[in-house]
Amino acid sequence: MSRRQQVLSSYRSLLRATRIAFDGDHRVFTAARQQVRQGYETGRNELTSEPQHLDEIDTRLEHASGVALLLRSNIVQGELLPRQASKETLSTSDDDSASETEGSVYKLRIHKHSELGDNDAVKGGRTNLAGTAKKIKWSN
Repeated sequence: MSRRQQVLSSYRSLLRATRIAFDGDHRVFTAARQQVRQGYETGRNELTSEPQHLDEIDTRLEHASGVALLLRSNIVQGELLPRQASKETLSTSDDDSASETEGSVYKLRIHKHSELGDNDAVKGGRTNLAGTAKKIKWSN
């Protein structure tokens, strides 16, 4: 696969990840897509396919892959429900779950890509969570 194809593939992967993570939240969905687009535009203007830029392109591709994985598997959005609808939602929720905190009820949008862990990993002192064995380098 050529570099151009790799970059386009990672771009599409990030856009799909934003759709999965922020579906139903138009404001955040639009902002996330704009951020992805802006990052790729900046990269296109700064980097060329010259040999000195190839390492930087690889680093950015790896970063994009890690961000897509994080968005797809670790972002769960919640919506505060009004008091009247909260009792109905708790009993009729199919693929979403609801949680009650201090009298408020939140409906969580957990999707098939969400990483569902248990507290045993935390209690046992393990630092690697399932599905995140690959180290992600974060840059500021």
